[in-house]
Amino acid sequence: MRSVKEAAPETGSKASKLLVMGLFVLPVVLTVVVIGSPWFRQLRTAQLERNEQLLQAVESGDLEQVRRVLTGGAVVNARTKSGLTALSIAVIRGYDEIALLLIEKGASLDARDKSGDRENFHPGYSPVHYAAIYGRTRVLEAMLARGVSPNLRDRNGRTLMMLAAENGHLDTVQMLLRRGADPNARSAFGETALDAARRSGNQALVQLLERYTARAAAAQP
Repeated sequence: MRSVKEAAPETGSKASKLLVMGLFVLPVVLTVVVIGSPWFRQLRTAQLERNEQLLQAVESGDLEQVRRVLTGGAVVNARTKSGLTALSIAVIRGYDEIALLLIEKGASLDARDKSGDRENFHPGYSPVHYAAIYGRTRVLEAMLARGVSPNLRDRNGRTLMMLAAENGHLDTVQMLLRRGADPNARSAFGETALDAARRSGNQALVQLLERYTARAAAAQP
């Protein structure tokens, strides 16, 4: 028969194990109970409705409604099923004031949609990429002011300048050049912003980039 002294350490060990298990198991149990409760389901439903109201307000271009819904608790990074955030929608639709408001409220500038190739770990487009593609110069400049690189690339190695040039956005390219974008950067396919500009057919843009390219070539030793 074991003595009291021999049994004491074993009892203490069991108590410690139970305490450790409790620390890990109890939070999980509480989480499951909360998630499964009617209160939580109602709360989640209400939040999803507010988020949907935000997306609809942005889609319709209603700036004041966007303000109201955000004040009412909508998540600024609410997404559509395709992964587009409220900010991406505002950029695509050309609602600059709404886009600037969402940026001010902390909308993610790097939230990628589902346009990429997830199988090969290639991310989709972010609001920044869309700002370059659609030539939203004011919005893009506000994004750069918040730390976005003027040489940010997409999944194919195309810079913001290439995306803007390909779509003929002279003002956007000029702004990117002022902000330090590299006009001689090459994509994964070996193309430059000048190549992209030539496809756009915007001769003023082509001439601008030709001048920058010539300067860069002349500056090389």
